Amino acid sequence: MLRWMPFAALLLAAAAPAAAHQLWLEREGRTARAYFGEPVENLRETTGGLLDRIPGPRAFAADPATPLPLTRAADHFSIALPAGAGDVRLVEDAIPPFGRAGAEDRLKTIMLAREGRSETQHRLDLELVPVAAGSDTFTLLLRGRPLPRAEVTLVAPPRWERRLRTDAEGRVRFETPWAGRYLAEAIHTENTPGGSGDGAYARLRFVSTLSFLVERGIPWTDR
Repeated sequence: MLRWMPFAALLLAAAAPAAAHQLWLEREGRTARAYFGEPVENLRETTGGLLDRIPGPRAFAADPATPLPLTRAADHFSIALPAGAGDVRLVEDAIPPFGRAGAEDRLKTIMLAREGRSETQHRLDLELVPVAAGSDTFTLLLRGRPLPRAEVTLVAPPRWERRLRTDAEGRVRFETPWAGRYLAEAIHTENTPGGSGDGAYARLRFVSTLSFLVERGIPWTDR
């Protein structure tokens, strides 16, 4: 087992309908790609397989009411970005509830993703927001309010994971010594029933990711 030095590396074992799977964004120029899988394992699910569990994501830049063009590809969703677009966000709230219909613990999962740390506004129900553009310090916001003492998992470019917790003000700071892409995940579950018929659920679970690039740092190349 590799160790993240000088930081303590802890593997995250997530209990969920798609255990340890995340939905995250990567960006290159005027194209963003949404992947579903396990970034720490460099696993990306494919169409015809588990990617089909993501039925209808919506992507947007500045305005949630203005969705961006999105197409399904072999192992991702491709998102066309307008010129000058800032941070990009994605919402997937069409996943059917998990569990037996009528069960007291039936769970509805909403998956959220953000790429970039240039904007200090929140636009998702659960979102890691930088305290300043380009900052390594973030506030975890739940419906616009800081979420204290919440667990956040960071995946660094060498694909090591580290568990952190937000402080009393909902803030968390990431160490970013390597150049490359970092990905953070936060999860929040609440006893909020909703839906009706086959879509009824007893609990609501938000899974939110943030990814961003660090251009300067210790070089890292996948081997």
